[in-house]
Amino acid sequence: MFLKQKIHFIGIGGIGMSAIAKILFQKGFKISGSDQNENLIIKDLKKKGVKVFLNHSTSNVNDVDIVVYSSAINKNNVELKAAKKRKIPIFSRAMMLAEVMRLKPSITVAGSHGKTTTTSLIACIFENAGLDPTVINGGIINSIGANAKLGDGKFIIAEADESDGSFTLLPSTIGIINNIDLEHLDFYKSIDEIKKVFIEYAEKIPFYGFLCVCNDDKNSKSIIKYIKSKPIITFGTSESSNFIAKNIKTLKNSISSFDICINFKSKKIIKNIQIPLIGKHNVLNALCAFSVCYQLNIPIKKIYEGLKKFSGVKRRFSILNKSSKSMIIDDYAHHPSEIKTTLESLKKITRNKVVAIFEPHRYTRINGLLKKFIESFSKADFIFILPIYSAGEKNIKKITNLHLEKIFKKKFKNNKIIKAVEKEQNLFKDLKDLYKDENNIIFLGAGLSTNIAQKFSIYIE
Repeated sequence: MFLKQKIHFIGIGGIGMSAIAKILFQKGFKISGSDQNENLIIKDLKKKGVKVFLNHSTSNVNDVDIVVYSSAINKNNVELKAAKKRKIPIFSRAMMLAEVMRLKPSITVAGSHGKTTTTSLIACIFENAGLDPTVINGGIINSIGANAKLGDGKFIIAEADESDGSFTLLPSTIGIINNIDLEHLDFYKSIDEIKKVFIEYAEKIPFYGFLCVCNDDKNSKSIIKYIKSKPIITFGTSESSNFIAKNIKTLKNSISSFDICINFKSKKIIKNIQIPLIGKHNVLNALCAFSVCYQLNIPIKKIYEGLKKFSGVKRRFSILNKSSKSMIIDDYAHHPSEIKTTLESLKKITRNKVVAIFEPHRYTRINGLLKKFIESFSKADFIFILPIYSAGEKNIKKITNLHLEKIFKKKFKNNKIIKAVEKEQNLFKDLKDLYKDENNIIFLGAGLSTNIAQKFSIYIE
């Protein structure tokens, strides 16, 4: 009877929702779901045998035992209201993830940035060590071609999304805080409010687990003193860290190398760790993965091999097309800190000009962080601004990409070419000429920009 329960996911096309749905489907539950538009995730779910409705209707929740809803779903959603009326048990995404994670000890990766890459790096090390973890991730891991995997091993490795504060529900054995930034302004009012939620997350780590915190990030470091009676290890480039990255270099073929000083009562140096990723932020992501796996007594050789073998995450600096001197890159960066770091990393590996196609994401984020957004594009030579992706938000201040074009031009004056994009066809003509002139083209956004990037990659062939 237990394995025959029918679970329906409202908003199943989301990266987090689909990961949970896949794990439960593999566990033998009958899964269905609904969403407004078909995407690659939904196509994959359908291939696996999951029934997906491309609409929201009360009939979709007929004959189901449990309903799970995404944080992006409006409380007036017809399926959600029907489930309440019929007294069907209702779970938020985080509540259901917490239920799944009760099955095994877990490693959860939290932080404003770098969660998906760090989760994937830890999973890669575990796989290389033969530990066969269950993985629930916020992005497609290239090595397994999915964002979720049911393993026979002891651990669950999961991304902990802080966007609505619900990650505090997760029963984490080992917790990670990569960084804390002013983000998700549709939910949080201030950085202090965000810090409090991360402290709550940290306080729920059990005495037999531990917390791994980035010592380089000032906001993460600032909350350590408020976390009582929890085992804490730190990582970063600071000499006060337990795991210290030193001698960081960018090698050929977009490879980073660094040494690690393990700093407890005595010191130990591990030389020449290599990862096929660029940027200090990715060095810190890899250092975090090393720190956790070292504390779990995974052999250093296996950690080293796992990091070196890492094949990346879809939409994290994904190279779609490459000539001898130009690249087309698709990246998920949609927060000023992420955009700034990504463009700086690109500049480190090329002398060519950078063409950034920017898809603004959420009106609350753009309005709340506008000054930081403008500053984040200092390394771009050309900036094309796509229509704002609302993610279901109302445009209260009536801001558009045309407004953003004027604001960006005022800031940068004549130092950059800046255009608001009206028609995709005109954008492609401009980009094709820029690509032929040996410029690097990077698409930045969390909404529809990836579809445009894929189309353009085909367009130039």
